[in-house]
Amino acid sequence: MVLPTEPIASPAVVAWRTRHLVGIMLAAGVVLLGLTLLARQSGPNAVDLTATLWLQSFKAPWFADLMYLVSWFGFAPESWVLPFAVAAPFAARGLWLEALWLLASQAASGLDTMLKQLVGRARPSPTLVGVVATLNDPSFPSGHVVQYTALFGGAFFLVYGLAKLSAWRTIALALLAVPIVLVGPSRLYLGQHWLSDVLGGYTVAVLFLVPYCWAYLKIRGTTYASRLTRTTWQWSSTSSRRSVRTSVPNNR
Repeated sequence: MVLPTEPIASPAVVAWRTRHLVGIMLAAGVVLLGLTLLARQSGPNAVDLTATLWLQSFKAPWFADLMYLVSWFGFAPESWVLPFAVAAPFAARGLWLEALWLLASQAASGLDTMLKQLVGRARPSPTLVGVVATLNDPSFPSGHVVQYTALFGGAFFLVYGLAKLSAWRTIALALLAVPIVLVGPSRLYLGQHWLSDVLGGYTVAVLFLVPYCWAYLKIRGTTYASRLTRTTWQWSSTSSRRSVRTSVPNNR
């Protein structure tokens, strides 16, 4: 029995998808920047406080466990392992440049650290909201949000741009979007960030990803994508060995 994996999309499709997604990221970055400025002007006693208290009003045990679990991966040492876990499937497919590109995306956390020191915003106070565990470093922007969005957003970019249309591609994109969507509410629910911290984290990560993804397209270009297009993997149960065959892509 042969179980083929999905081939890489054609160079033209890769280029179009990349430009399309970069455009979306740029627009999202502008919108998020505006929302962040608005939230910060309102202060923690207005928009920030209302958002946290509303989210913390959900007391269902399963919801609390989910919020804890989402944030758990963003603390050391789990946060050190997470980038390698996300990059591993790309390395397994022989996409070593893409795997290294994902690991390097964690440079966005350096921007987070610098902004924290520049802004110096205090963490939410236990006198205002529920705080699961007190953290002493500055609050703006959210480091969890920056890391998750840069890492999973980068992987989303690669799958969106390189993978051929299929149900597996759709599933992979959905799975990669989940931690990005949930990490923001998780940080509020645990009382470790304000809404504007979270929006600031999304903004930093998105604005980091725009030039980062564009650079990937420029560096790799269509020549590399064309070479990848011609390689697919299949598994033969009779020989129990992986073989490589060449194929002509058809993903126009």
